[in-house]
Amino acid sequence: MSEKRIIETMGSIIKVEKLKTLNSNIMENTMVLEEVEPFPGYHGANLPSGYNPSTVYIATKKKLSTVKVLRLTQQIKKYFKNEFDGTPASICLNNETFNCIRIRNIDSYDIIPDLQKQYLYEGIKFLKKKNISGEGIIDISKHFELQEMEEGIFKDLEDPLMYYIVIPEHLHWQMFFEITVSIRRNIDNLSFDGALGVLYMKQITDVVRLFAKDMSIEDLRKIQSLYKEELKKY
Repeated sequence: MSEKRIIETMGSIIKVEKLKTLNSNIMENTMVLEEVEPFPGYHGANLPSGYNPSTVYIATKKKLSTVKVLRLTQQIKKYFKNEFDGTPASICLNNETFNCIRIRNIDSYDIIPDLQKQYLYEGIKFLKKKNISGEGIIDISKHFELQEMEEGIFKDLEDPLMYYIVIPEHLHWQMFFEITVSIRRNIDNLSFDGALGVLYMKQITDVVRLFAKDMSIEDLRKIQSLYKEELKKY
């Protein structure tokens, strides 16, 4: 059997999450949003044991390039004592757009003020606090480390509950939402949360990101096939 290909690349994920302003464990008069119900499409009784979905978004005054956020994050990680991951994101919520640094993989919200200070010391200015809540469309730019399970199907090596299936064309969010709802209604015994994604390979590759526990290659093939069939209807 040939060795499975490992791919490191950049890309983006677009998803919808319920968000609200975080009112504690933040620097004074700064705006930080937290995800209220992570992975809303996942219908298991609970998120898998041991999985920490804690994610917050630190709103910045200006839009920051992907390279700048990743470079600053890399620099801060050299001396910051706690684990974290920081990537650029934008959020469309209640007809407003917020530029953010997404902070993920933290053990406690207690570290957020100190982490904000590190970005502040590196020259990042934050948006003033504003109380807001609702469903937001989140666009995240990030690094991917993937293992190709077979052509057009990938497993995330940094997050074992994330999978990516290639789809043949770009989807607008509303079309993706309608197709995903239709698939969930007509599939048995499979629970997953879906998001839109793009991987920058030799060609721009459109994917669906699936969050799921114990997803087999047969399950992934089935879901990919259903997306392809649904796309033919549009």
